[in-house]
Amino acid sequence: MKTKDVVLLLVAVVILLGAGYLGYTQLMPKSADKKTTEVDVIGKIPSGFNDEAMAQLTDDSKVVNFNSPVDLTGLGNTKPFGGQ
Repeated sequence: MKTKDVVLLLVAVVILLGAGYLGYTQLMPKSADKKTTEVDVIGKIPSGFNDEAMAQLTDDSKVVNFNSPVDLTGLGNTKPFGGQ
């Protein structure tokens, strides 16, 4: 074998080993040592938390509602795409 063939063989082996390692780590993840689920409990937010922010949210000159109305006409139509 020539030197070029040996180099290409080594490059191919390195690529295959890298692909094998990546495949193994993605398909066989480490098992977690914890047996419980962690939950973040958020306390009650008081209604008077921030009056300035509430005033800005209710001011129609500063806030725009981008919610578009949903067209619900034609519900229950047995042939929505036309036809006879």
